[in-house]
Amino acid sequence: MKICYVDETGTDGRSPLIVMVGVIADSQRLNRTRTEFAAVLETLDQVPPTALRELKSSDLYKGNGPWRKIGGKERHDVIEGLCKWVCDRKHHLALAAIDLDAASKNSLAGLDVWISAALHIALQVQRRYQGVKGNKGHTFLVFDEHKRLADPLAELLFDPPAWTDAYYRRGPRQEALDQIVDSAFYARSHHVGLVQVADLFSFIFRRYAELMDFGMSEAFEGELAKISSWVDMLSPRLLDRSHRWPRRPQGEAQEWYGAVAPASLLNL
Repeated sequence: MKICYVDETGTDGRSPLIVMVGVIADSQRLNRTRTEFAAVLETLDQVPPTALRELKSSDLYKGNGPWRKIGGKERHDVIEGLCKWVCDRKHHLALAAIDLDAASKNSLAGLDVWISAALHIALQVQRRYQGVKGNKGHTFLVFDEHKRLADPLAELLFDPPAWTDAYYRRGPRQEALDQIVDSAFYARSHHVGLVQVADLFSFIFRRYAELMDFGMSEAFEGELAKISSWVDMLSPRLLDRSHRWPRRPQGEAQEWYGAVAPASLLNL
């Protein structure tokens, strides 16, 4: 059984895109992952406990809130350490990214952009794991609390529209989204370490696209190089591009997700 911990960034109106990342863990290795994550945080003795209760990627990156007295190098070392840790654990990442301006001109079947991104995560996981034997119990999707859209997403996963079938080449006798447990689960991010990690990685990919595709200026000299180094670390753990944005899209959903994805992330 797999558990995909999901969080997003870019919904506060300050960014031109929304980015969502799912950190996919094998349930059989989950206890070890939790233990190691706690151990990683315990090594950060220079960081106040309030900062570790919930990482809040934007504060960590910019040195705001409980991180304001921690130097830039130390904060960036924390980020790099978490990137390396997830890669060493060999967790896979599902990545969704939507240009908000493009989506406002052409939505996916009238869906909210957050739900569109969440559905993209589910479709990638479905496509990747439907051919894997022995994925007993299939995959749970665990999101950071998003109460307003919890019920609509659960309904969508329970009874997905027919236009999603082509995304994962649903067979004639195959149940829709049969690799996804047909509900969405929610947790407070400070209770679940991998949701916090998903938030951090979403921020990294979002900032990369902002600098590469949307003409935003560096916040400090060398920012693009720093962000690019983290993207280079994480990219090998992404689900294959054929599951994210196929080069030859088939069906309405694949075409739409490819059309609204920022070029820099599309090409990873």
